[in-house]
Amino acid sequence: MNDDGFITRAFGYIGRFPSCRILVVGDIMLDEYVWGNVRRISPEAPVPVVAVTRDTRAPGGAANVAVNIACLGAGAQVAGFVGVDPAGREIVRMLQKRGIGVAGLVSDPDRPTTVKTRVIAHQQQVVRIDRENREIPTGKARGMLVRRVLAALDSADGVVLSDYRKGALSPELVEAVIAAARKRRVFVAVDPKQTDFTYYRGCTLITPNKAEAEAALGGRELPEDLDVWEGGKALLRKTGASAILITRGEEGMSLVERGRRSFFHIPAHGRQVFDVTGAGDTVIGTLAAGLGVGAPMRDAALLANVAAGVVVSEVGTAPITVEKLTRALRLYEREREAALEERGGTRGGERTSSPR
Repeated sequence: MNDDGFITRAFGYIGRFPSCRILVVGDIMLDEYVWGNVRRISPEAPVPVVAVTRDTRAPGGAANVAVNIACLGAGAQVAGFVGVDPAGREIVRMLQKRGIGVAGLVSDPDRPTTVKTRVIAHQQQVVRIDRENREIPTGKARGMLVRRVLAALDSADGVVLSDYRKGALSPELVEAVIAAARKRRVFVAVDPKQTDFTYYRGCTLITPNKAEAEAALGGRELPEDLDVWEGGKALLRKTGASAILITRGEEGMSLVERGRRSFFHIPAHGRQVFDVTGAGDTVIGTLAAGLGVGAPMRDAALLANVAAGVVVSEVGTAPITVEKLTRALRLYEREREAALEERGGTRGGERTSSPR
């Protein structure tokens, strides 16, 4: 399969994004960045001294997925836990400012808001500091979250489960969401962190990176296309999902769909990779927006690949936007036309791999 007509279809999907509404459920966190310069080593220990120039904050985790969806022009709601603390209040304020629904957020006085602080110097991450509580929330808090999620699902065209293993996605919540979504015939896309993917059984789509897929297969490595094909089919059997999209870093992405006799490989699209922070959030957010407006799975994956190529070229939690995606698609189109001319008009684009 090549990508003939994809650009035209992609702009059609973008134009329809405002018509869909996606519910994002998962682990909410605050991404904090301390930016500065390093000019010397500390006399106290062999570590760099960072002279701070500025601080920035952004919604992270499931909240970043919702931000990506909202920045694409689609409607977004988010559900999960925040603490009764300044970080939790700041997340709520930032989400509301972007027009993201926050009725699904549960303020839990027993759990502080997860905060990840990254120190950046000369476009490089020097250190990361995590403030978090991974203990399972109380039964009362879990029950409240389930009720709020199911209420929000009534108006959603699709659901994203964003799992960072911080306690929001309890087994009862995952089971309830998938059952309710199937009843309403809306998709459930999962960004997994559990090593046992049966935890998400019944979902529509699951988007592990290569390391996560290998862990879910009991440590079985996926070095070649044939391994990805066979491993992807095994994970589909485990999860009952319709599709699995394995992100493979510089090698791109591989989409394995139930019922197909081959898998769809998409080469990486992008320039220099400066920071992969939030790239998975952008992938699943763009996928969800695409599926929410009726894009076929392969087109949604192509769109997500272009979006990922944009955000990894920026430092920090940088969501995709309609403007960035539009520019990237235009560049994608020009590069493809140039490649076609170089090959004398022979069609190419994404390859469909069919290992035997």
